[in-house]
Amino acid sequence: MPGIDHEMPIELIRNRPETALELLHSVTGMRMPPFAVARVEAADCTQPGPIERRADSVVVVRDETGTALLAVIVEVQLGRDAGKRFSWPVYVATLRSQHKCDTALLVICPDRSMARWCEKAIRLGPNGVIIPLAIHPGRMPLITDPEQARACPELAVLSAVAHSDEAASEQVLEAMLAGLATLDEDRATVYLNHVFGSLPDVTVKRLEEMVTTIQDFDYLGEKYFSHWLDKGREEGRAEGEINSILMVLDARGLEISDEACERIRRCEDLSQLSTWVRRAATVASADDLFT
Repeated sequence: MPGIDHEMPIELIRNRPETALELLHSVTGMRMPPFAVARVEAADCTQPGPIERRADSVVVVRDETGTALLAVIVEVQLGRDAGKRFSWPVYVATLRSQHKCDTALLVICPDRSMARWCEKAIRLGPNGVIIPLAIHPGRMPLITDPEQARACPELAVLSAVAHSDEAASEQVLEAMLAGLATLDEDRATVYLNHVFGSLPDVTVKRLEEMVTTIQDFDYLGEKYFSHWLDKGREEGRAEGEINSILMVLDARGLEISDEACERIRRCEDLSQLSTWVRRAATVASADDLFT
């Protein structure tokens, strides 16, 4: 899916394991068994011997007695890796043996081509086969209902990133914001960082406008997203200070070495930049800025 990285989908599932079940339902249509708890459990798929296998994440659904009802192995696969055709069956067989329950292998892919490769049947021999369940943006649920987003903010985040074209229509963004409003500030900030880094620039701009100018969402901008605005202002101020330093040095006819220019441009400390602006008017050389 657009902007997919390896860590964020797994982080979303770790924060809310039920997300894996909703993704599984979107691929297979299967109804989840009634359960008491779904939680991320040890993803170590180790067999006796020297070979160790570790899945990205494992979600186990248990009833009120603690008995495992279903195990879901979640992998994020960004590129073809022939070795996975051998390690994935190990994951499934090991988790099934450990938990004594049905086990599903769900692979999150960035596009249809990768999904087609992942979901090819893996033959184990004359009588055995494992077929991974692959999910790509086209199979990702499209969340436009704020109530659904509030029930699963993590799925709403994945939806916004996967359906970047639809996100421009605002319904997807509005639903996602409704979901984020139910989370603590730290988690909402992490999720928003991911969304801002994944969507097209025009959609990012609209999202920024929504959380700062639309009455229904301006409180979100103040509560959760103000650090984005502050960051933008700080970056703008820093860029202005950097340009001022270089312009003053140039106007005074002072040579600016590549090393000095790079050091000035890399500085993000506004206090330090302000000091250098003042020094630029009096120093005998650009290097004297740093003494």
